[in-house]
Parts: sequence; structure tokens; C-alpha cells
Amino acid sequence: MTHTRFTPNLELDGLSPDEAFAILGNEIRLEIIRVLWRAGAAHVYDDGSDAVEMVSYSELQNEVDVDDNGKFNYHLSELAPHFVRRTDDGYRLSSAGKQIARTVIAVSGAESLDFSQELDENCPLCGATVAATYEDQWLRVGCTECEGLFGDQAPTGTLFLTNYPVAGLTTRNTEQALAAGLYRCALDITYLMYGVCRECAGPISSSVTVCDVHEHDGRDACDTCGTPFPVWADMRCNTCGFAKRLPVEMFATGLVLATELTGNPELDIDSPAVNDAIELLQNNVETNVSMEPLRVSLCIEVETTVFTLTLDDEMNIVEFDREPRTDTVVS
Repeated sequence: MTHTRFTPNLELDGLSPDEAFAILGNEIRLEIIRVLWRAGAAHVYDDGSDAVEMVSYSELQNEVDVDDNGKFNYHLSELAPHFVRRTDDGYRLSSAGKQIARTVIAVSGAESLDFSQELDENCPLCGATVAATYEDQWLRVGCTECEGLFGDQAPTGTLFLTNYPVAGLTTRNTEQALAAGLYRCALDITYLMYGVCRECAGPISSSVTVCDVHEHDGRDACDTCGTPFPVWADMRCNTCGFAKRLPVEMFATGLVLATELTGNPELDIDSPAVNDAIELLQNNVETNVSMEPLRVSLCIEVETTVFTLTLDDEMNIVEFDREPRTDTVVS
């Protein structure tokens, strides 16, 4: 069997991604991480603090339940120093070790989750019934009748789609989960727009494609590009490959939503609704495209503010401004 490198075009000093996967691909080593996580999680497990529970060598070996000293020492040494740190008082997880533990927790839960539910809102495109579904850790809102917002770039009917760890649904109802999903998506977009990967902090490469003969009647997708939007952007992390391909308007509105949410500490995080975001995209965004050089200019009106931003062919923010709306009626 041929093995493919996880990062074929990237050379990293020190521990490579392939070596990291090999280290973690062992039951004893994962049990060591679990025991150390449980010990630290019983206290305040702060990444920036050393005031966490240390576990002695003998206690750790006993908890992991490996009697062979040589075998246990070998597996423990394989985890250090990248995932486990040794101190004078014992052993604890490194920041990377904590991240591994959190990832395991995030994906834990039922293999299948019955989350399908018709929503009270109707499709903003055609007025038909809208349903929320959850599959393969993707939270999706889709129209039951029309093609949705993304044309052939997403499953038929899709209005909103975001990755959502199953553990995050354990204490949230459908409405709360959709609000949190929209907020997370907006923050992901904001990271990307400022050139930072939210997964690994790596740099972002971006490109923009324009449909030169775009024809869209307001509902059906363009025959040429297969989507309702003429300008799409691809943003991808050069290190881990985390990526989003979306219409430029969605990147811009995601940035605006995140700016509004993070800029107002009194705003309820559960307040954004998917239908509100779609309505904003449909009715409150004006897009202009100019060529040579390519510039995409957007004007986005929210409740009290007008945002203007201009992007180049690599999704760099050439201009970003916000001003109070002059037509807002104050009651």
C-alpha cells in the first residue's frame, strides 16, 4: 500500500505531520493523554498556566495500567516533548496535547444524531418549507423545493452549511445551534479575511474567479457558472489545508456580522438568525466589479451602520470603512 504524505508540498522543521500521526496512532499513548487530561481538567485547565495537576511517573503508569516499565517509558518518551511535558513535579499535557484531547471530546457523541427539523421560517428565495439537518458533523439549512443559494457548489437546496462538532449539540436546541453555527462561520471567515487560519494559525492563499457572462434571474443559477453569484473566492491555509469556497458577498457579510457581534458586548450571541443573514445578503449588499486590476467593491447595510469594503484578486482588504446610516429612524 502506498502511503501519501499529509503535507506533500510543505517542509516543516522538527515534528512533521506524518510523524505526529504515527506517534498518536497507539492505544497506550492515547491513554496517557486521556489520563493527563482528566487530571488537569479536574482543576482550572488554563493553557497559559502551569498551575495544573501534575501526575507522577508511578501514578501515571498505574492509571494507564502498563506493568512493563520499559514499554511504558518508551511510549511516554514518544509523546514528549510535543504532547507531554515533564517537570520536576511530574507530567502534564503540553498545549498540543490539550488540543488533541479537546478534538477527541469535540467529535465524541452519537454516530448518528436525529436533528432533522422543519423550521418556522420559509425559504427567503421561494417561500417553501425550510429544514435543518445534521449529518457527518455538518449542520445544514436547506429549502425543500428550490435550488438554494449555492447552485451546484453545494447539495441541492442549501441555504446555510457549516461544520459543527457533535459535542456542541448536546446542550443546544435547533435555534441555538444555528445561531452558534452562524457565529462560528462568521469568525472563521474573519480569520481567513485577515490571512490567518483558525485551525493552525498558518498563512492563507486566496484567489477570485469571475463569471464573465453571468446570467441570473433571481432564482435559478447561471447556466455558465452553475451558481447565482458571479464572483467566487477560494481561501485556503497553506499549512493544514483548511479552506472555504464562497461567493465574495458571503465572505464580506461574514466579516461584517463578526464585526457587529464582537464590536457590541451587549449584543446577544444567539441573536443572529440564518434567515436574517440570507435577507442581508439578498437585499442589503451592493456589489460592483471592475477589471484590470480586479477590484470587488461591496456596500453592506445593517441596522444602524453602512459598511464599505474593496477586495483585490487575492481577497486582500484594500478598503474597509463603517459609517452610521443616515436613514435610520431613532424612536
